[in-house]
Amino acid sequence: MKRSRVLAAVLTLGIVAAATSAFALENEFHGLFSARYINSNFNGTNTTSFSDGARYGGDEHYMPQGKPKDVFSANFIEQRARLQYIAKASADLKLVTQFELDYTYWGNSSYGLNAAPAGFSAAGRNGGGAIGADTVNLETKHIYLDANVAKNVNMKLGMQPYNDAFKGVLFDADMAGIAFSSGYNKFIPSIGYFRFNDTGVQQDKVLGHLTNDLFLLDGKYEVSKGLKVGAAYYLFRNNSFTTNSNLLNDIAKQDVKMSTFGLNAEYTTGPLTLNGFGVFQVGTANQRATTAWALNSGAKLKVGPGTARCEFLYVSGDNNIATGHSNAFYSVFNHIGLAEHGYYDNEMAILGRDKNAYTTDNSIISTAGNDAQGQIGGYIGYDLPINAKLTTAFNAGFAAVAKENANKPTNNKTGMKNGSNYLGTEINAEATYQLLEGLSVGTRVAYVILGDYYKDVALNGTPVNPYDAKLIFKYVF
Repeated sequence: MKRSRVLAAVLTLGIVAAATSAFALENEFHGLFSARYINSNFNGTNTTSFSDGARYGGDEHYMPQGKPKDVFSANFIEQRARLQYIAKASADLKLVTQFELDYTYWGNSSYGLNAAPAGFSAAGRNGGGAIGADTVNLETKHIYLDANVAKNVNMKLGMQPYNDAFKGVLFDADMAGIAFSSGYNKFIPSIGYFRFNDTGVQQDKVLGHLTNDLFLLDGKYEVSKGLKVGAAYYLFRNNSFTTNSNLLNDIAKQDVKMSTFGLNAEYTTGPLTLNGFGVFQVGTANQRATTAWALNSGAKLKVGPGTARCEFLYVSGDNNIATGHSNAFYSVFNHIGLAEHGYYDNEMAILGRDKNAYTTDNSIISTAGNDAQGQIGGYIGYDLPINAKLTTAFNAGFAAVAKENANKPTNNKTGMKNGSNYLGTEINAEATYQLLEGLSVGTRVAYVILGDYYKDVALNGTPVNPYDAKLIFKYVF
């Protein structure tokens, strides 16, 4: 009996000590819930062509060639929740975690039956949206330490969100690594190392041999109150394996040694803000010597009650993928071929990757390199707040490929490739209304007039112009 009482006392003290330690932490909870209704005829994507709409195994690259020009309109509801917990030990140390729960679409599966549709990888295709639910679909997005390890030196260690200094054309993703940043008066340097993939365990059974890694140096300097300039160097070293989910059991060895140099700047005077970047790449990608580049300029100007915007982006392409030299732009992909980057400043919904995209992520230009064809795009827009609760935006975009190559679709009537490189023109509009504190409802409608790049590439003529309409409910806390 005495022994039992002693054991009980020890357990009680342990619980009290643990509780005291836990109570010393400052706990923060954040997150979001969103459900969105989608109606779209976006042919050749995972809304209308599950078996063959994914060029990269999940990033839905528009592929209307070889399909009927007319398609049914898909309509479905997609759901996402994100939960973030931050354990803050002090002003200098905290643990950040974030988890995600998705239903790819209402009605997809239940009771643990979470098989991916044909043409999809299982990763990220979350079930549980059918009657009965009861499916495990919890994803871990972030787990990292955020610590001020010395005066003016911050360290982030673990799986963390990180993006490049060039509007996401190289990488914009969650990635495991370590990054240091600091601040010295007007100069902010950063240095980091990230491991994207390690496929050794599937190949030679040795970890650390067949990896995809990034080393980075980044710096920003405030020249004056209105002018900021920056420079960055990224070294991509990829000798991992990648799987193309469109070709079963197709595993390809990567061999990438790519140095990327870039400059960026932002200048503000009165109501006008100008920004842009230039990126140059040199190295080898799969035994091909590569020199590639990307150029961007952007502007924002307060006009009347709103703000006018414009963006221009040029990414080099390769016109002969069979030679020993390439001008194809290199951006980050994961081990199953999904793009881990995106240029969202163009505010496109179909022509480029949609900022509102969740599991369903369809676009005509889904990657910066765009099938080694590169891209030329001009985009304009206007943000117009109506009142404290209602905001609107209107956008138009114009895009073409920079270089023609073998990835260009063939005209089914002539048996040749079309002379035009013009992809199309998009117009879109959106409106968001704040229903309650933290809860908004928004709508976005987009329509693309296809260019002659797609003339007669469908089975029976030119594919119909794609449209996309969304109704989005979002709760943020």
